[in-house]
Amino acid sequence: MCGIAGFANIGLEPQDAGVLLRQMTDIIRHRGPDDDGHWLGDMAGMGMRRLSIIDVAGGQQPITNEDGSVIVVFNGEIYNYQRLRQELEAAGHRFATNSDTETIAHAYEDDGPDFVRRLRGMFAIALWDRKRRRLLLTRDRFGKKPIHYTVDDGRLIFASEIKSLLLAPGVRRQLDPIAMSQFFTLGYIPAPRTAFAGIYKLPAAHTLCFERGRASLQRYWQLDFTPRCNDDEEAAIRRVRALLTEAVRIRLMSEVPLGAFLSGGVDSSAVVALMCAAASEPVKTFSIGFDEADYSEVEYARRVARRYHTDHHEFFVRPDLLSVLPQLVWEFDEPFADASMVPTFYVSKLAREHVTVALSGDGGDEIFGGYDRYLPRTLEMRLSEGARPLRGLGRAVGALLPDGTRGKNRLLNLGLPPEERYTEAASVVPTALRQRLLQPEFVFQGVSDPRRAQLDLFAEVTQLDLFTRMQRVDVESYLPYDILVKVDKASMLTSLETRAPLLDHILAEYVASLPHEVRNRGGQLKYLFKRAVSDLLPRENLSRRKMGFGLPVEHWLRGELRELAGDLLSSQQARQRGVIDTRLVDQLLVDHQRRLRNYARPIWTWLCFEMWCRVYLDRSDLDTPATHPVNWRTSTLAG
Repeated sequence: MCGIAGFANIGLEPQDAGVLLRQMTDIIRHRGPDDDGHWLGDMAGMGMRRLSIIDVAGGQQPITNEDGSVIVVFNGEIYNYQRLRQELEAAGHRFATNSDTETIAHAYEDDGPDFVRRLRGMFAIALWDRKRRRLLLTRDRFGKKPIHYTVDDGRLIFASEIKSLLLAPGVRRQLDPIAMSQFFTLGYIPAPRTAFAGIYKLPAAHTLCFERGRASLQRYWQLDFTPRCNDDEEAAIRRVRALLTEAVRIRLMSEVPLGAFLSGGVDSSAVVALMCAAASEPVKTFSIGFDEADYSEVEYARRVARRYHTDHHEFFVRPDLLSVLPQLVWEFDEPFADASMVPTFYVSKLAREHVTVALSGDGGDEIFGGYDRYLPRTLEMRLSEGARPLRGLGRAVGALLPDGTRGKNRLLNLGLPPEERYTEAASVVPTALRQRLLQPEFVFQGVSDPRRAQLDLFAEVTQLDLFTRMQRVDVESYLPYDILVKVDKASMLTSLETRAPLLDHILAEYVASLPHEVRNRGGQLKYLFKRAVSDLLPRENLSRRKMGFGLPVEHWLRGELRELAGDLLSSQQARQRGVIDTRLVDQLLVDHQRRLRNYARPIWTWLCFEMWCRVYLDRSDLDTPATHPVNWRTSTLAG
């Protein structure tokens, strides 16, 4: 696992270019504390920070082909690299290392940009072709590993993290208003935008080709949910079990200690069970708990740990968030409002004390259909599909209810098309409240509607059932730009590599090819997955209601986080930003504290935004808050 950075047509003197390249990699040292490497030439540069996992002794990057005409830096793991190497050696290629990185250089020689289709794994790759003066950037199918870039004046600059780009001359910290509207709708910013105007995310499953000063994007893969496999249920169960077993097995390759996250949910529990079947010694497992029982799954994790005799470790998260939030805000580069970033960081930190690599259950809900929102609510569906007067009455009642009242948004959404009901339900701030809170220049509708990308994804697959359409939207948006961003950022801050067997693309392609009736018979969430692993898990773990991996933010905003939220959201700095109507925020804070309404999600979202502004807009440097702490009360550097 690594952090990568570089540029093409940079327009700097070699000495200055070398200084910039080292600065860009130094600031992401946490992604690869073991080693670094740099290459300069052709007005281009490539650098990396390495977390040594495979070929620890000989896999230093950048790595080249035989004649040095192809140069690669790479973040991730290629799980089929040994088979690829055999194929490439049979075709006449000569290898100098035992690393998976070198297979990339040789595969490009044979296949050009299409080499990426041969890779099985997680990756963010930068490749410089010296003969063609071509820079390629490519990202894995689901978007597990990130690449950001900016293109201007005939130059391209790229990096694993945005903070590296911000070090380059001429790259400005200017807010993108549409991206801000997306953030205050979704709680994250989907590709291609970022919080900064002119800086972009490379979308998942895309390749960027930069040649002769121009950049072009091409998609090389998409998960197709069209039913085309005729396997019956029993055959599908056997096939899923075999593919799951293989996906876990190939992710056990490592020259360093390896373990697993264990939440107690079905996904991570199944991964741990399959790991234990393949391991020759007890698997190290790691769980996070909360004092608030409604949010804690540790007892379910303990059942799995006892059943498989794992070397189990636990950590209870308590709201000492002032010690960790500044560092998380710095690491995420952009405003990010998924509160589960906090427990993800803590479980990564706990795991890193014992291992360098951890397997997780990420992706199971999207691939196998595990979210409650996929299930129709019978009363709501009847009202939505019923007589117009009845729908109108429901919406009228919803309009009369105060903001934050449970059920208000569902009533307001009656009669909307299913895709609009879904995107509204997925919003962290309901549309009506968002339009009141954001200043006019940050409120977008029509083609710039922050939900537009999701609505377009729905429109592309009208032939599928609604359950599957919602899955497909999540695979294309929520998974790559929320879930996987959270896991990558929170784990890499601790220098921990995470691997997600349930997002093996061969497994996912098979599952997606099955009819909905086989995958989720009778509308049951994760029906096929649970059947495939039913013999591996305690009955209680299989049958219990999904809890998720969140924080008790509602309680903490009325307790330990109350003072922080009040100080930041009512501050003069927040009022002067011109993004949010802070007077309305003040009222929402009061109503939440008095328990008149539950405004936890919007308040947390605004709190995350204001903290990000303090770290990225109010400071002139990009130093980590671990070195120069942020004083939230004065918005100046402490010390």
